[in-house]
Amino acid sequence: MLKKYSKNAAAVFLSVLGLSACQPSLNWRTVQMPGTTLSFELPCKPDKTTKSVTMAGQNLELSVMGCEAGDAVWAVMSAKLSADADRTELLKGWREATLQNMRANKIEDATWTPGRMNALPGALRFKAKGTTAKGEPVLAHAVWFAHLEGDSVRAVHAVVYQNQGLKQDLGADQLIESMKLP
Repeated sequence: MLKKYSKNAAAVFLSVLGLSACQPSLNWRTVQMPGTTLSFELPCKPDKTTKSVTMAGQNLELSVMGCEAGDAVWAVMSAKLSADADRTELLKGWREATLQNMRANKIEDATWTPGRMNALPGALRFKAKGTTAKGEPVLAHAVWFAHLEGDSVRAVHAVVYQNQGLKQDLGADQLIESMKLP
């Protein structure tokens, strides 16, 4: 099962790390995921891309918005699923692929209920320590959730990859808690 996610997740992870159009300081702004009503706050001006991926046996268009600021990578990813898709399995697989790609060695799962939106059951959240592909230490704060969007389901993943050497939390909670639907 993880092999279905690993190749695509690795490509997306590398794409997110390659995004580069931000000021070095945190300059929070509200942005909206293209083609959706989902809005959230990022600490820098985001780059946007779309990738074709296969997840949970479905060919999906994965929208990615992300930027670099404060020695961290900030990203939100979103894909529209068919209403009959097994969203729980997809979210769990996406989580496992993320952990595998960052070579996680310490994982703290947390309970999380998305506020300001009518999310479907099964939201996931963790804080994990691991290493980048270059072997550098990284701390990730991440969430996954799904919500109804017309006759479809939209899966969303938000993550902050932060240099582990930093002694402060840059505000991953601000990104995660800012996500809302009208």
